[in-house]
Amino acid sequence: MSYTPLRLEDYDISPTHGFLPSEPPLRRLPDPYYTPWEHIMDRFNQFVLAHQIRRLVRKMPVLNTSRLSTQSEYQRAFSILSFMAHAYIWGRNGAVAEPASEFLPASISIPWVEIADFLQLNPVVCCAAVCHWNWQILDENAEDPMDICNLGTIQTFSGSTDESWFYLVTTAIEAKCARGLNAIIAAVEAVEQDNIENVTLSLQQMAISLIDANFILERMYERCDPYVFYWKIRAFLAGWENMAEAGLPYGVLYEGVDDTDTFSLDNWQSLIRRFRKYAGGSAAQTPLLQAFDIALGIKHYPTGQKGQQTSVVDARDRLRNRGVSEPPVANSYLVQMRNYMPGGHRRFLEDLAGTCRVREYVLLTCPDSLLLLGSTDNPRVLLRRAYNDCVDLMKSFRDKHIMIVSRYIIAPAKSGPSIPQRVAVTVPRQIIPPALERHAHENQASGRMLGGRTGGDSLPADPTMYPQTNTSAIRPTEVQATKNLNWDLPSMKRSKTTSPEPMAVYSSRSGLARQLDDNAIARGTGGTDAIKFLKQVRNETAHTRI
Repeated sequence: MSYTPLRLEDYDISPTHGFLPSEPPLRRLPDPYYTPWEHIMDRFNQFVLAHQIRRLVRKMPVLNTSRLSTQSEYQRAFSILSFMAHAYIWGRNGAVAEPASEFLPASISIPWVEIADFLQLNPVVCCAAVCHWNWQILDENAEDPMDICNLGTIQTFSGSTDESWFYLVTTAIEAKCARGLNAIIAAVEAVEQDNIENVTLSLQQMAISLIDANFILERMYERCDPYVFYWKIRAFLAGWENMAEAGLPYGVLYEGVDDTDTFSLDNWQSLIRRFRKYAGGSAAQTPLLQAFDIALGIKHYPTGQKGQQTSVVDARDRLRNRGVSEPPVANSYLVQMRNYMPGGHRRFLEDLAGTCRVREYVLLTCPDSLLLLGSTDNPRVLLRRAYNDCVDLMKSFRDKHIMIVSRYIIAPAKSGPSIPQRVAVTVPRQIIPPALERHAHENQASGRMLGGRTGGDSLPADPTMYPQTNTSAIRPTEVQATKNLNWDLPSMKRSKTTSPEPMAVYSSRSGLARQLDDNAIARGTGGTDAIKFLKQVRNETAHTRI
């Protein structure tokens, strides 16, 4: 097979900033046409705190995306719509007991889907939205402009320094590991040239990047408090896949997209099939770690499936006798996470997997007899040591990640919120007939009337509750008045419980920010069993050592 060297620039990857843009992201869209979006972002934290996001989003017009002209403008637009969308879904509208909203208004969903299609990723909060395209340099003349202490965020949900620091740790790791991406490209080329010294040098450069990544990750504890993260920030980063426990059993309906303008209460099953399910923001969505996995030949298999990795001896025998390595990566979650990466970055991982043979080269070049040698300048010993150093640093990084998840998710979830005891304020749940009050605004792009929603409304389960209502073509908006009905969605029956519920009890179990019992699974914002997944990934990394 002929070898064509990979070029980072061909995949929208910066040789100096890695998967970050070469220039700082836009802090505002330049076209005044997008002022309605930027107006909300100007005081976004205040609006979230005051529970006004849903009201403002429903009033917002459906803007045309054709006036976005540059890659940076599309990235800025995607980022701010992501913040608004998740604040709408997971936020509140002034009512203490208001749950997550299963409907996203067309004012966000239509342009968001169009922009996501342009960037070739899913329309949901992702690592790119909050970390890659959400940073600014504080001092352009600093010795290291991309040092974490010289970076700031453009946008957060909470307005807290804890949230900014949480994002900036990932941003700084991405910047520091640009050296490692260049080294990966150099290692692939050196293998093709059978240049053992250059392969070793490239692996050593990769190790330096991984040392930086480990050091920066450890700094998470400095300025991000676990309590603030779990109870104030994390819920906004959740998606709508595997989120039945958090109030989204079906996912989210993107109004105005996929023919969802109207629906019939007589055929609610067809509506449910149109709901979208996306994972939330996750560290698995950064291409960086997957790039290092591919470069080092680290294989990850379906969560819960063990014993798939072959031994070093078997791997070497397979290469020598059959000319093939181990089967390709089969962890469906990690593969799925590539759909939450920009298209260029995803293609880079695919092409890298098709050309990188670093592990195979080390296996065939370094026999097991080298283990008997002590400190030596033998090039093969140095190659094997450099490779194993990279694997050990990847394992160390994942050990630190597990510790962070334990401290920032598991511990707060088990201990519960540290709030003072007070007299509970009740929220009455009265059964009232539907008022079918409309909150519609005109879709200026197409001339249709699209319903805005108050958010937090659940899909009505029993159409017979509306004997005096024509249900043949009711818009999602028109059903919002039933939000005071206590629906039991999983069983599609109306609950008999109509008694008031204490506010403190409800707020302690809303969304992802809720206390868990000892047997409950602590899910990451991506919807996985966080600890089980991370431990398996860590163990598979350690098993790769030669």
